[in-house]
Amino acid sequence: MIKFGAPTLERKGFLKKAGEVKIHPVNLKDFEYNERPGYLYAVSRAISSRVNANYDGWPVDELKKAYKTFVGRPVFVEHNNSDPKEARGVVLDSLYRESKLASGHTDGSVYCLMEIDAHTFPKLGQAIMSGQIPGVSMGADVGFTVCSACGNNAKTERDYCEHLPYMKGMRLDIYKNGSRKEALVWENCHSPNFFELSCVFDPADESAWFLDKKMVPYA
Repeated sequence: MIKFGAPTLERKGFLKKAGEVKIHPVNLKDFEYNERPGYLYAVSRAISSRVNANYDGWPVDELKKAYKTFVGRPVFVEHNNSDPKEARGVVLDSLYRESKLASGHTDGSVYCLMEIDAHTFPKLGQAIMSGQIPGVSMGADVGFTVCSACGNNAKTERDYCEHLPYMKGMRLDIYKNGSRKEALVWENCHSPNFFELSCVFDPADESAWFLDKKMVPYA
């Protein structure tokens, strides 16, 4: 199943409030790479352990295992990824960072270093440097997903339970072991394989912004 980035939402007891978002001070100096004239180098937070507006969740342990799958993946614009020739750059490296929030939850995040061909695509380079394009959005294949309401595992959409996908985002009364509880329905994504990172004009995820960037001029 393929998943794309979307805005994060506040969930009582699961997600932190917007004010609790932890952006780690990651910049270009945190990566080892060789600069090439005519290229732009940018660092961005790519994904975090949150449930997004598609009601897709990204568990901390899954991000820990998969964050390096970003490395070597193409960089596109606005997920225009059907043709490899549309790639505008590549992800050179990725880092994983985590911290404990006041809520008690662990906030896990992946940060990526991108190399953009600003010589071939000067308008894109200028748009990133000027802030017109302020952030990114990821794309991933996931091995299977788990329903938050009933725990059903699904490798394909044919395996979905009665809750997914049509009840995602709804609060339901779930009866288990003779007791009733209210459950918010979302889809936890397991075994992700990140296959692209896109520069986007209007990043929906409030944390997926460029944190550092540098244009390397010709000598």
